[in-house]
Amino acid sequence: MSKDSATPIYEAEALAALPKFTACLTFCNQALLNIHRQMPREVRYVADVRRWLLTHAALQLHFKRQTDPSSPLLNAANVYRLVEHSGMASPNTVTSYLKEIENFGYIEAIPHDDHRVRAYRMSDFSEKMFHVYLGVNLQALDQMDGAGRKEFIDSTPKILNYMHPVFAQFMLNDEFLYSPPESISLLTSTTTGISILNEMTRSIESLTEKDVDRINIFIDSANAMALRYGTSRANVARLLKKIHNAGDFGKADQGHWISARLLRDYHRWQARKFAHASRAYVAALNSMA
Repeated sequence: MSKDSATPIYEAEALAALPKFTACLTFCNQALLNIHRQMPREVRYVADVRRWLLTHAALQLHFKRQTDPSSPLLNAANVYRLVEHSGMASPNTVTSYLKEIENFGYIEAIPHDDHRVRAYRMSDFSEKMFHVYLGVNLQALDQMDGAGRKEFIDSTPKILNYMHPVFAQFMLNDEFLYSPPESISLLTSTTTGISILNEMTRSIESLTEKDVDRINIFIDSANAMALRYGTSRANVARLLKKIHNAGDFGKADQGHWISARLLRDYHRWQARKFAHASRAYVAALNSMA
């Protein structure tokens, strides 16, 4: 497993400043938008920040037990322990969330010695879905450096069992990710908003100059986005109105625009995720060595 010595690990700020960062981000966004179009119901369970946080806690517990059966169980108490520091969920919220995703078949109850505690595992479908998610992010990193991460996980898929808990813990510990700046939090706090944010930024081919206040973009109509993501036109229009009122989105003679502030904050937010993925991948390689 000497491959880890040749695989870059990135720091978020340096990553966001690289010329190929937009290629990495564009690849990832397009792939995730395609997944959202194909599976709108499934994606909704990780599409807003609170669900995203709870899901990463569940992933951390599930995949840690895949490689170390003595690790804590996936149950409500342990999920809450992992997210309590964020202030984003109560014990009741965690319990309700786990019941909800159990009803949809994303987690399954497992036998446990203490019948008072309901314990779970991720379903096979959920494991595959989150393997795809990690694969997309690793392939996006490959767009920058050609390190062949995606080829390696395709040939050695068990590495993802080692990578998931490390990546999830990095994400859970990063306050900037679960509490992003207001320019993007108006969208990341909603189920459909993150896909709208991805749509807003995917047509931008290079980083904006520092002295530019607005960046012209192409974005579909509220009707088209509502149809794609299984929501109402009114919901999409409401989200767009919120960021318009915050001064981060609008329409001029030449078309729609977003603020440079929104773009910079979004790039910083995404760069942190990619940086964590780069570090978790190498940590997984080392664990398998």
